[in-house]
Amino acid sequence: MAHTVRLAPGERAALCASRWFEQLAPSLRHDLLRVLRVRRHADGEGLFARGDEVSEWLGCAAGAVRIASTTPAGKSLTLTFVRPGRWFGDPPLGSPVQRSHDAFAQGPTTTVAVTRADLLGLLREHPEFALALVQLQGHRLRQAFGLIEELSSVTLRARLARQLLHLMRGHGQASQGGEVRIGLRLRQHLLAELLGCSRQRVNEQLRELAAQEVIRRDKGLLVVRSPGRLQDLAMHGEA
Repeated sequence: MAHTVRLAPGERAALCASRWFEQLAPSLRHDLLRVLRVRRHADGEGLFARGDEVSEWLGCAAGAVRIASTTPAGKSLTLTFVRPGRWFGDPPLGSPVQRSHDAFAQGPTTTVAVTRADLLGLLREHPEFALALVQLQGHRLRQAFGLIEELSSVTLRARLARQLLHLMRGHGQASQGGEVRIGLRLRQHLLAELLGCSRQRVNEQLRELAAQEVIRRDKGLLVVRSPGRLQDLAMHGEA
């Protein structure tokens, strides 16, 4: 099916570069790309809200998608950022279900969508796609359990380092001298929400990392000055 908006070469490359996508059969990869509905979003634009009916499966092709939850008091809490090449949300395959979280574009963002009808068509043509979907959902579940475990067993310094490494790998731009610029404008309250702590504690940790020349700020963006030292912090919580 032809759609008006098409993927740019870099967006297509991001989707094709994911390990999960690379493991699909060539014919399945071709057919999946063929049915994608491409959408471009402005910074802060809502993609879906908690309680919306799940009618399509979504992926990020460029930019980032902020997944958030709203508390009973109406406060939004950031849970994660979806990077290019990653899929998010539940595939609409069974009985009608509702979205469990909110999703917003973080900066200019491109997403792709697969409708329920197209998903079912892919499953009819490629039965092995069912196993691939199960494996992907299983991987996401393991990641979620890992994050929960980190909250009680890993120091804040190590959790911050791991989060910065995750953001660096998904949104990093290589700079001179081995530095890596994280191409997302992250306010401290967003980092605090990701880490499950106060903004004050995040600010203290960021200042210490800057004093140790592990990171720096440049024009509102975080720059990792020493990826190797950040990796050590992620493993041991010490510089």
